[in-house]
Amino acid sequence: MCPAAASIAQDWVEVPFRVLKEHDGMRLDAYLALRLHRHSRASVQRLIDAGRVTRPGRGTKASARVAADEAVLIRYPRADEPPVLHETIPILLRDDAFVVIDKPWGVLSHPTDKILHNTVTTILTRQLGRKVLLAHRLDRETSGAMALALDPAAARAFYEQFLGRAVRKEYLAVVFGDVRWKRKTVDAPLGPEGGEIKVKQAVGAGAPAVTEFERLAGDGRLSLVSAKPKTGRLHQIRAHLAHVGHPVVGDKLYNGGGAAYMKAVRRELAREDLAALGSERQLLHAWRLSFEHPRTGARISVEAPIPPDFPLRAEAA
Repeated sequence: MCPAAASIAQDWVEVPFRVLKEHDGMRLDAYLALRLHRHSRASVQRLIDAGRVTRPGRGTKASARVAADEAVLIRYPRADEPPVLHETIPILLRDDAFVVIDKPWGVLSHPTDKILHNTVTTILTRQLGRKVLLAHRLDRETSGAMALALDPAAARAFYEQFLGRAVRKEYLAVVFGDVRWKRKTVDAPLGPEGGEIKVKQAVGAGAPAVTEFERLAGDGRLSLVSAKPKTGRLHQIRAHLAHVGHPVVGDKLYNGGGAAYMKAVRRELAREDLAALGSERQLLHAWRLSFEHPRTGARISVEAPIPPDFPLRAEAA
């Protein structure tokens, strides 16, 4: 599971990372090097030595073994950051156990070492006047339906549902090219590409990954497709679409070998780069979300409206 929520102190931000079952038994330094995209194993060890890694009730030696479902806490120094893009976030559904939002693009799911305020958990905590806990996350440039728990018991129930694949998700993507197939299932494993961009995923050796796609509309140059991921790998939909020759419009990482992504990291992205990408952001939207109520078990289904920056619509949508 992703980082859940951050506690905010005057000079530090404390971000928890929940250990997945697949990472059970890993060394602490190896686990954090895997989860922290900008850190090597050596830099993780320096964080541990500096006292910036804690595990409630457990040891923090680099060689300590992590356990499934435990929280590993990382402390980051507070830093200046840009103004918040949204003071509030649209709520699609809420009860006393959970809330489902329509996440705007450009907002991180959770705080990082550089961004605290422009995040879903921070904005919603202020908006609702209570702590929220991530059930899952969406990439910064992805919009749409996202669930958060309002208490630890609900968070645990969501965790079990995601682990047991009881949660159903459907996305919309605007992609380059005239998609000729009506439906396609991509069954192709994904793993780290191993190049300069640590987060970039490549088809080949790695964990099993399956996505079901359906073409909804097209204008000869672009196509609108729906995507139903059957597994939950990093960048799964984006990597699979690029693999079949239809990368997501605006995707800086999976168009052009990731050159635009590196320019964005260096703050060198120019207007002509965005024009070539076709959009300021990746046109990926979490359209429909279905899960079991964390207390009653009743099936809940929520749909997030198609965002206005999507250039294609379909009658089926």
